[in-house]
Amino acid sequence: MINSNKSYYFFFVIFSNVKAATFQNANNNSTKLIGYNPISQPTVTFTIYKEKHIPYLDAINDIFRNESENTKYAFQGGNYHWIITDFDISIDNSSRHLKKHFSSNRIEAIQAGTTFFIAYIKKKFKDVISRCMYKYDFESNCPDDLKGFANNLKASIYDRFEYEFTHGLIKYESEPKDVKIKKSAKKIFKALVPNSDMAMNGHFIKIIWDSENNRLTHNISIYFSMNINKNNANATCYYKSPKSEIAESFVKSLRKHDLLSQMY
Repeated sequence: MINSNKSYYFFFVIFSNVKAATFQNANNNSTKLIGYNPISQPTVTFTIYKEKHIPYLDAINDIFRNESENTKYAFQGGNYHWIITDFDISIDNSSRHLKKHFSSNRIEAIQAGTTFFIAYIKKKFKDVISRCMYKYDFESNCPDDLKGFANNLKASIYDRFEYEFTHGLIKYESEPKDVKIKKSAKKIFKALVPNSDMAMNGHFIKIIWDSENNRLTHNISIYFSMNINKNNANATCYYKSPKSEIAESFVKSLRKHDLLSQMY
């Protein structure tokens, strides 16, 4: 068994064309990247097809693609390991608040606004995981706890957005130096968040130390499907084993980086 005086949490997120695994001591703020493998990037689509909007969708996807290459998550989050295997983001391009920014001379601002959007999502994931994950017991109360988890994500990402944006509570990184582009990028970011819809599929997995066979193993796998937007948070779950390469990637990465000795 894992020594209670040395608790480790493993948060594993698939958000991009990089699958990053990290290992962190709960009593130590340092986090180590222990493995990553290429996967498909998130799918970003517009709700309505308009040929004239394609350049702007391409601009958004370019940023998701570029940002994904540098995206690594390392969040402490209780006993469960959260794996996202599919992440689709739909954006309502019929919104006048968004489409008024669609212009060939605003591509740079659209991309900067998308960068803000990605950073915002990452921060909100981290916030919910660190504050709320310890509350959940997905093994015995999966439907209710998953619904609570989805509601917490919705509240963090959408419900407080207008207040936080208006009161300057959102911190921006990699801001454009050009004042006009920066101002326009923030307006585009403000339009992207409430007009987005996020669909995620994946697993909650427990990985434990198997003392009998002297190895790490996963014993609980709960598959989830989740959809969140500014109006709703829906989620379903059931027991389903992940693909073997997903589960085994935990153990292989720990062995490769000689972290097994730290587990007991």
